[in-house]
Amino acid sequence: MVGFRIAQRITDFLFPAYCAVCNAPLARNENTVCTACLNRLPFAELPFTADNAVSRILHVKIPVYKATALMLYDKNGASGRLIHALKYEGAQHIGTFLARLTAPLLRQDPPDYVIPIPLHPKKLRQRGYNQLDSYGKTLASLIGAKFKKGVLHKKTHTPSQTTKNPLERWKNVRSGFRVKCPNRLRGSHILLIDDVLTTGATLAAAGEALLKNCPDIRLSVTVMAVNLR
Repeated sequence: MVGFRIAQRITDFLFPAYCAVCNAPLARNENTVCTACLNRLPFAELPFTADNAVSRILHVKIPVYKATALMLYDKNGASGRLIHALKYEGAQHIGTFLARLTAPLLRQDPPDYVIPIPLHPKKLRQRGYNQLDSYGKTLASLIGAKFKKGVLHKKTHTPSQTTKNPLERWKNVRSGFRVKCPNRLRGSHILLIDDVLTTGATLAAAGEALLKNCPDIRLSVTVMAVNLR
């Protein structure tokens, strides 16, 4: 044990971990994000309820049981930096880190299943991973739910939605998901997860497909960050 601790200290000295936001070396008691950046993260402070900023965006298109978001999204700020690194730089440990922060929001009414928004197979091949997997697996484990991939399938490959208006986004993704609903999902509480919520088009399209194909479910939504600008 003593030898392991010495080896760990040598490894930490030679290959220090760095903050995913500011790139400063992490102290031994810090994980993924340094204390200074953690204190500056724009936490949304939204309760997991049926009436908050996230659920109101989605209620325009689909009935949502409950919803929440961990952070407010700022493309050029700390939340934007974390999600960009998770999606495009292979930093999958950020998903685990964000899941640990999200879990306390859901423990009063945990879902039965956690289902990620899938990537189209072409995009999955290009990226090599779904950025929601590490987040969803950790979150499910922490709240006593089951992580379920393979329920939702992306039928169409759509380019980035960032430059499109809300109507264009909705037209782009509606009917874009196929659902394979096992019997055990019927009547359950399902938590649909995504990284960023802006207009809600992608989440609403996926949620609509789930509600149509999985009878009697309660559909909740959780995102890493919500863009309210």
